[in-house]
Amino acid sequence: MRQTPNFVIVFAIILIIFGYREWVTLSLPVTLFYDEAYYLSWASTPDWGYYSKPPMVAWLIALTTYLFGMAEWAVKLAAPLLYCGTGLLLYLINQKLFSAKAGLMATLIFITMPLVSLNSLFITTDAPQLFFWALCCYAFIRAEQSNLWRWWLLAGMAGGAGLLSKYTFILLPVAFLLLPLFYRPAIKVLQNPRFWLACLIALICLLPNLWWNYQHDFISFQHTQEISKQTENGISITRMGEFLALQLLVFGPLTLILLVKFIFRKNKTYGEHLLWALCWPTILLIAVQALTGRANMNWAAAAYVAASLLVGYQLSLLKQKFWMPIVLLVNIILMVAFYHYESINKQLDIELTASTDPYKRIKGWPDFVQQFQPWFDQYPNHKLAADSRKLLAYFGYYLNKRDFQGVAFDGTKHIAGHYELKYPLANSPKQKFLFVTEDWDEIKLKTYFANVTLLTEQQLPVYKNFTRTARLYQVSGFKNHEQ
Repeated sequence: MRQTPNFVIVFAIILIIFGYREWVTLSLPVTLFYDEAYYLSWASTPDWGYYSKPPMVAWLIALTTYLFGMAEWAVKLAAPLLYCGTGLLLYLINQKLFSAKAGLMATLIFITMPLVSLNSLFITTDAPQLFFWALCCYAFIRAEQSNLWRWWLLAGMAGGAGLLSKYTFILLPVAFLLLPLFYRPAIKVLQNPRFWLACLIALICLLPNLWWNYQHDFISFQHTQEISKQTENGISITRMGEFLALQLLVFGPLTLILLVKFIFRKNKTYGEHLLWALCWPTILLIAVQALTGRANMNWAAAAYVAASLLVGYQLSLLKQKFWMPIVLLVNIILMVAFYHYESINKQLDIELTASTDPYKRIKGWPDFVQQFQPWFDQYPNHKLAADSRKLLAYFGYYLNKRDFQGVAFDGTKHIAGHYELKYPLANSPKQKFLFVTEDWDEIKLKTYFANVTLLTEQQLPVYKNFTRTARLYQVSGFKNHEQ
């Protein structure tokens, strides 16, 4: 009962932060990033798999838009909700492993973490991955302590949902396998058949996605190999150093420094060994990936679930009470600076440019697409077509008559996205298209189409040094045999 007030405090803080982030989304407003519009096109046809990702992100968007409509905030809604849910789970985990105070601090660290602050405005695969990672960890801890079937089954189901969220979730069971290397008595976990049953349940949950990939020549795994560029890049210490340095922006500069400092803490408890096993192997593996190929700064995001728990616990032990307020202040300053970047610069009379505005990639798209609306109204029987997924995603959402199944054609047979996989122009029953492009001209289009007419070229100045430009062509007579 003494811990109840802590949970109420955690819930209240999370609710306030959720409300603040929703207000930011609505008031700026935060329009769709093209990956979100891309995932929305997936959500229009729920399936067990998609070109580059497992299906969870599309399922979530399908659910929130079904319940609340197609507004931008509804498309994004699952992200802030899931991060809030993850924060609550972190409280429960540290409460179970250490204390309610450690749980409170872990939640505050996680919910204000720069990566979470950024990603709460955009729906990505990180949101469900981190939620199910935390849920699986909590269920595992409860299962290990009680050996009750319900907790092992929940751990397996949460693990399966995690695998359907992001393929890198496979690192979670790997961490459990490595745990005995950190803490020898943990070998008993691997000797428990219920642990292996939980792993089997998770794998069974993934089987429909694997079957989908089998039917599509394992396209998701081909994509993963392509973006990592393992075969093209040599070893680069600089690239790995950049990835590790960027983790200061992912977890928060002071928080990451404290995490490294606590590595050398002696006489670690079992809970600490467990969390270290869930943290460092993921970071190190992605760092090695950066050394030999490509690694985005958020690829090790799941490690910071355990990192938040570790730092929260360690801060709860410190006699110096000033550390936690400082950590939170740094994270909150970064959050507010990002959310109100434009208004802060306006107050300081600083003009934003394409190289200084972090919102550059989402700015202006609704107005830009609307400039093309009269031609789509004039030719309602023509199918939307483009040479890039970005244009298909944005035009598919922001045109008045939404079309999430625009056809793709980039002049090659290479499948480079969901549109090429599911809606290639060559397979379209339509014969006439409105082809939007940023790069192609009439000469190139005539290589592939018998009839090409430029309808309009539109521009939208976004900054002094950056203008969005695209052309819209009426095309027909696709020369499929010359592709």
